[in-house]
Amino acid sequence: MAHMHRWKFSVLAAAAVALTGLYADDASALALGRITVQSALGEPLRAEIDLPQITPSEAETLRATTASPDVFRAQGMEFNPAVNNLRVQLQRRADGTAVLRLSSDRPINDPFVDLVLDASWGSGHIVRSYTMLFDPPTLRRAAPAVTAAPQITAPAAPV
Repeated sequence: MAHMHRWKFSVLAAAAVALTGLYADDASALALGRITVQSALGEPLRAEIDLPQITPSEAETLRATTASPDVFRAQGMEFNPAVNNLRVQLQRRADGTAVLRLSSDRPINDPFVDLVLDASWGSGHIVRSYTMLFDPPTLRRAAPAVTAAPQITAPAAPV
């Protein structure tokens, strides 16, 4: 009986080690972070997707595109033709963090647009879904003219 118990423990230990190894590989894989929409409703798309960690080899081989309409459907997302010719570029911010910059020439006229991004690199592949929200453009008021206050000088006191 003790021999059987030891065998069960060994199998469980081996399975735990194997799963830990798989998890560790996945943990170091490229991840697509949150999306920040920078454009307003009626403007061409400008957005950034954070890349929390990316290695130089991943950056060198990364290719990201809008997924096909079939992938949108499989993800339960609605394909919008406005994302059809989306440009996706890997760039670094001034602080060194990596982002995917998304841009388009077509204005976005829907208050929300689904996006499924298909990214692949030398050692992996990921598909991530986003819903982008577009606020109405704000009324840009002209800034009031700023005039310098007159400088008042007091007469010098007699010495």
